[in-house]
Amino acid sequence: MKQKKKRAALLSVAFAAMMLAAGCGSAEIGYVDPTRVEKEAPAIMSIDAEMKTKMEEVQKQAEDDFKAKQAQNVSPDELQKMQQQVMGQMQQTANIYNQQKTIKMQTAIGEIARTKKIDAVVYNVEEQKLVHLGGTDITDDVIKALQ
Repeated sequence: MKQKKKRAALLSVAFAAMMLAAGCGSAEIGYVDPTRVEKEAPAIMSIDAEMKTKMEEVQKQAEDDFKAKQAQNVSPDELQKMQQQVMGQMQQTANIYNQQKTIKMQTAIGEIARTKKIDAVVYNVEEQKLVHLGGTDITDDVIKALQ
């Protein structure tokens, strides 16, 4: 019980110190709709198009290899193993392109936040709004930055 009280007191002190360091709690919050950015930002759309093309190439190559292996009467276990390898390769490719999109978006958001002197930026998607009132919407600025 003493441990819980000590932790609560320590957290309270740490929170109070953070509030004082941040200027007595006044912080400028920005928000961005990542769904809109993905649909409207040309840089993000080009990454999506490139990913789609690459995925189609991988899938076409896999189909050709699969047909060749079937013609050689390869065992079903080996065909299943091949299919799993292709799925892993496709997942890895998708991860690489998604990481590129995330880096581009975060870089643009960071630059805009510094320019507009915004202390924190949150994703504010239509389905699950985090900011209902106040805050600064920087979605349009992010889309412009990703031209």
